[in-house]
Amino acid sequence: MRHENFWTALAILVIYVVMIGMIIVRRRRQRNLLKDNQTRLLEAESRFRMLDDLLHTLDVGIWSYDCGSGRIVSASLAFHEMTGYSAEYFGNGVPWRALIHPEDLPLFESCVLKLRQGEAVHTHYRIIHAAGEVRWVQVKMIPTMDQAKRMVRVDGIAIDVTSRHKMEEALQDITERKKMEQALKESVERYRRLVESSPVAIAVCREHKLVYVNPAGLRIVGASGSEDFLGTDPWDWLYEPCEQSKRDRVIERIRQGNVVSEELSIRRMDGAKAEVIVTALPDDDTDAIKIFFEDVTARKAAEQALIESERINRHILDIAPVAMVLHSNFECIYMNPAGMRLLGVTDLGQLVERGYEHFVPPDQIDLVQREVKGVYERGATATLVESQIIQLDGTVIDIEVVTAPIPYIGDHTALTIIRDITEEKRAERERKAAEKLIRESEERYFKLQMSLDRFSSDLFGMVKISELNARIVEEIQKVLKTGKVSLVTMNCGSSEFCIVGGAEDFSKDVLYAICERHPERLPLCKLHETPDGYFVKIGEINGEHSMIYIGEKASLLKYEAKKIWLETISRYVSVLYDNFRVIEDLTSELEKLGSSQQPIWLLRVMLHLSENERKRLSQDLHDAALQEQIIWYRKLNQIVTDTELPPKLRGQLEEIEQGLLDVIYQIRITCNELRPPLLKEEGLERSLEALFEFTQLRTNYAISFEGSGFEEDLSDDRLIGLYRIVQELLSNATKHSNATEVKLSLSTRSGKVILNYEDNGIGMGPEELEKLEKQRDHFSSMGIRGMKERVRCMNGTIAFGSAASGGLSISISVTAR
Repeated sequence: MRHENFWTALAILVIYVVMIGMIIVRRRRQRNLLKDNQTRLLEAESRFRMLDDLLHTLDVGIWSYDCGSGRIVSASLAFHEMTGYSAEYFGNGVPWRALIHPEDLPLFESCVLKLRQGEAVHTHYRIIHAAGEVRWVQVKMIPTMDQAKRMVRVDGIAIDVTSRHKMEEALQDITERKKMEQALKESVERYRRLVESSPVAIAVCREHKLVYVNPAGLRIVGASGSEDFLGTDPWDWLYEPCEQSKRDRVIERIRQGNVVSEELSIRRMDGAKAEVIVTALPDDDTDAIKIFFEDVTARKAAEQALIESERINRHILDIAPVAMVLHSNFECIYMNPAGMRLLGVTDLGQLVERGYEHFVPPDQIDLVQREVKGVYERGATATLVESQIIQLDGTVIDIEVVTAPIPYIGDHTALTIIRDITEEKRAERERKAAEKLIRESEERYFKLQMSLDRFSSDLFGMVKISELNARIVEEIQKVLKTGKVSLVTMNCGSSEFCIVGGAEDFSKDVLYAICERHPERLPLCKLHETPDGYFVKIGEINGEHSMIYIGEKASLLKYEAKKIWLETISRYVSVLYDNFRVIEDLTSELEKLGSSQQPIWLLRVMLHLSENERKRLSQDLHDAALQEQIIWYRKLNQIVTDTELPPKLRGQLEEIEQGLLDVIYQIRITCNELRPPLLKEEGLERSLEALFEFTQLRTNYAISFEGSGFEEDLSDDRLIGLYRIVQELLSNATKHSNATEVKLSLSTRSGKVILNYEDNGIGMGPEELEKLEKQRDHFSSMGIRGMKERVRCMNGTIAFGSAASGGLSISISVTAR
């Protein structure tokens, strides 16, 4: 145990000894380091004193500024001598800005701002010495920043450059003087160049001899060089010799200092005469006379030309075809002959005696005074206006007037130009009347064509002549706006006649007047005149003549277009008239036989005849009415191409030309409806689609068509029959259904063609549908009867019902062959 304690104590002792040794070594090192630092400090102080002495010799001051205390904490001896303040003065907290010259404080503030941003500054400014003397110093300052980039210290070096600035100012004074001398030299040179390049001739005369002349003077006299001009007497250059007394007076005036300006004629070197204006100025300093002379030969010629031009202008005014009046303050100064002729006066005295108010309409006097006064006061040309004027004999004519100021004659002076536009106004009125007639003709033509289109459309579904008679009478009454229209069926041999419409206006005298014309010899569809009206023959059968009679003549048919329309619509009726009569007779005979239902073969014959008549009517429309329209269109087209037509009239004729094209298009469509083209070639489905497209252009309902299940293998009768049925379905939808949507489908099933129709219109009630199904021969609707008859002819069935949308539905089934 004792042995272990010994070693422990020994170890502790050794540790103490080592620690004491280390402390002793560290203290020795610290003493040595302190000695080294003291030695280095003494050396640095010695070097600083040497540097301070050197900078003092060179007038360079060094200082350090502490930003925290706001004081200069250290400064060299040269700095104290430069500022005149001791270290104690700065130690008392005197601000640095107190040293800066007031005018340089803004510069100093900008330097401080750069120092705070960490930038070094190199500049120069003025300081105020303690003795009050202003000195210039060149300064460089370097900031010291802490970790937060805040300026904590500024070290600077300053050099006194006052003596250098004084030297620079002296040098600047010398430089300014040199600049002034150079500027004076340049001014003299500019003056010399100005004289040499002056467009005015300048010469100098001394003792009656020319000693200088500039290039402009040489050009005026035509001299090639100054040797031809210098040394001569100025008076020798005059074109005509001057009297000695006049020369003496001019010389005396020049000596007295008066400015002499004379217009003279001089002789050029080539002997030509030149007109000049000469001005002489005496120069007292040099006892010389400066002579300025300007060539006015061209100006003199221009003045003479102006005089001649004024004479010519006056002559032009005298022969001008338009009236011109020169006046001042509403009083006439001059009026050319055209103006006198316009007013009907022979001399200005007649105008002065009466005054301008005598020639101006009373309701326009205030306007004339206001417009002319505006020209007098504002000096601006008045607007071109149309007005009227009263001639001396009282005739009022239309004129066009413009007034312009003439300021060079005097204030409140103007020239008024008057042009007679009486003939132009008359032509303008005639042109407007013609345009009005053209517009009325265009509107009339359009209405007549729409009437033909409407009438031809209404012919579909008509099979009774009574309906046709009533419709033609109604249409003529509507277009001609008269109720005195009758359709007369008459037999001149028996003096029997039958009248449809306007019977009270038809008398036996009219019948006799028509019979005297021998109706059997009269051509169809030609207008004939009677003492009390007009008549047109539209048909003849079994000795009976059908006539359309108009029992009124007063301006009804004064327009050629209405006559053409009446003959055209008569031709429409004539085409169907005889055939309808035959059909009615056949139907009447069948009804007399008591047959409850016409045989199918007869229906087929009748429908075949109807289709033939439609074909014939289509052909007649195409060959007659359509061709006439094309002829009129070509004639109008030739007129439109005339280059002499006024642009406005050409535009109106082009509109009429376009209207004719529209009418031609409508007639072609009517022909196509009467006889659908290429029905066999294009097929039923394609022809129906074309029909749907055209129908939707004229109606307000949409058509949807489904034909994907249709196989096209039909006979000619089936093709035309189904096409006519669809036409009638669309016609009924247009006239009666008030529908917005129509659906049709066409399909082939088990050798039969199925056609389904459905709309969302007003439809029919159960009682109406039941009554419609039971009726066989006579129906309230011609369209329904026509469809039923066509379906029966094709060995088919037709069924009427109500659609889900509340409208009408029709289902038709016919055999394919």
